[in-house]
Amino acid sequence: MEYILWILVSVLLIIVIALIFRIRIYKKQLLSFTEQIHNLRTEKRDGLLSVDSFDKDYIDLAKELQQYVDEGQELKEQSEKDRQSVKHMVAGISHDFRTPLTVAMGYIQLAEKDEGLSEETEKNLKKAYDKTKYLKELSDEFFALSIMENRSEEELSEISFKRLLENITLEQYEWTVKANMKFVADITEDPCMIRAAEVDMTRLLLNLYSNAKKYAKGSIRVYLNKDESNLTLIIENDLDEKAVIDERRVFEPFHREYVGEQGGNGLGLYITKRIVENYNGKIMAEKRDNSFSIKVILPL
Repeated sequence: MEYILWILVSVLLIIVIALIFRIRIYKKQLLSFTEQIHNLRTEKRDGLLSVDSFDKDYIDLAKELQQYVDEGQELKEQSEKDRQSVKHMVAGISHDFRTPLTVAMGYIQLAEKDEGLSEETEKNLKKAYDKTKYLKELSDEFFALSIMENRSEEELSEISFKRLLENITLEQYEWTVKANMKFVADITEDPCMIRAAEVDMTRLLLNLYSNAKKYAKGSIRVYLNKDESNLTLIIENDLDEKAVIDERRVFEPFHREYVGEQGGNGLGLYITKRIVENYNGKIMAEKRDNSFSIKVILPL
């Protein structure tokens, strides 16, 4: 009886050892599949899944996973082709749309030079020019938005955000002097290198300055700092007493606040927000009693 019991225990022990060994083989193969798929996905390269086991179930699983990976790669390639196609199409449409508007503005300006125009005609021509100019600016913004939304990794490079900010800040000198604007800059000495498309960062800064120009009564403050993981940019201005701002809606498309004689197309801050979000950043607006500020945080 003891002999039979010993045999049974031995058999069970062999079975357990065999199961443990087989489970380890299965686990090793699953980990191999996980690593291979991760590499294929993150390194964006073609490749075949290797199978360490000759088990039919694993071979069938490898075939299914390979087909899934191949189909995913095909979808990525097609998506890139479609993105490029849309980009070129939008560029063509925008050009075809903006060119006649520019020509129309030129003809209106020529018509305004006619000395025999009545006062009523002059007013109508000015209205026509303003509306045409508005459409031209709107088409420019749509064009910039479409290009920015389809930005590829190859279009990005290491740029100095500080240098770009300083250059664009210098471009504001003329109008700030004419407006007798007090200008305060608190900019870090660090070059603030960031991987981005310079055209996107340029539009971001120009839009923020354009917004400050509309609302500022007598002062503008620019702040740029860098920590271990982020860039922080703040552009703050005091407020004209006529300005009405709802900071909860300033980033909505086509939302325009009352800013006296100065207007806009309502897309500037919306596009700015889209640029920031495309670079995984954050943007916030804050209104106090006599000031308004926009804060941008961009990850390094």
